[in-house]
Amino acid sequence: MTKTHTYRGLAWIDMESPDDNEISSIIRRYDLHPLVGEELKSSSTLAKIDIYKDYVLVVLTLPVRLRKNGSSSVVNREIDFVIGKNFLITSRYDTIDQLEYFAKIFETNSIIDKDEKIDHAGNLFHYMIKRIYAGMLEDLENIRDSLQSSEAKIFGGDERNMVRALSNLSREIIDFRQTARIHREVWEELIAGVGETPFGNDFLPYVHDMRDDFNKIHELIANCRELLVDLRETNDSLLTSKQNEVIKTLTLVAFIFYPLTFIASLFTIPSPFTPVVSHPQGWYILLFVMVVMAIGIGIFFKRKKWF
Repeated sequence: MTKTHTYRGLAWIDMESPDDNEISSIIRRYDLHPLVGEELKSSSTLAKIDIYKDYVLVVLTLPVRLRKNGSSSVVNREIDFVIGKNFLITSRYDTIDQLEYFAKIFETNSIIDKDEKIDHAGNLFHYMIKRIYAGMLEDLENIRDSLQSSEAKIFGGDERNMVRALSNLSREIIDFRQTARIHREVWEELIAGVGETPFGNDFLPYVHDMRDDFNKIHELIANCRELLVDLRETNDSLLTSKQNEVIKTLTLVAFIFYPLTFIASLFTIPSPFTPVVSHPQGWYILLFVMVVMAIGIGIFFKRKKWF
């Protein structure tokens, strides 16, 4: 499906799951290199940039956080951009909310403030990337909020359930970082070759702005990873401490009952000369001795501050 939007003499052609005929039509209309057509047809799963004489090909893989059945995961979404002087082509095979939102504000001619100017499709690309990065920042902030929520649960005594929750958040952060990490190389390469693009060196501040937005994402990823590591260490420490307390309690209880069990077993040995057992109050005497011994062991443990 192909949608065409126009803005001040500029055209944005948005292709979602395009077929061969749609791609061939676009290639002919804008005289694109056949390799660009091959790129639009397939998913490379890697971010890249190719600078041609009259246009620039940018391929970006985006981490998108999806929620389903109460859980969330990060999936990869690829967008291919072909940016010419007066046209911008986007090709994708999945729905991307930020592009859908950008299309709505594009149609209402409210992409930029009235005091801004837009001279070529490179400016459209700049605002589109800023909108996409804003969505990525929002996803990361949601991950950070989940980490902060986990912190409260950890100190609320829910350490066992937090093991799985922190593991899921760790997977999301890893997937987010692995997908977004190559963006820096794309912007650095575009900065180095901006003079060869149809937009010239005047486009350099916009590229710097896109790179700065990515740096914010990179910094937030690092902050989330650091917070996750601290929370995981704290959770593991509290969980280990709680388990040690349980083991300690069970060990002390076993140690208290072991001598009592030994005494009970000793006086059950079948022998005609077993003392106390033959006494009319023998059972009560043994019970009294075991109770006194248990109390004595308990007092001893208490003084030693073992519990």
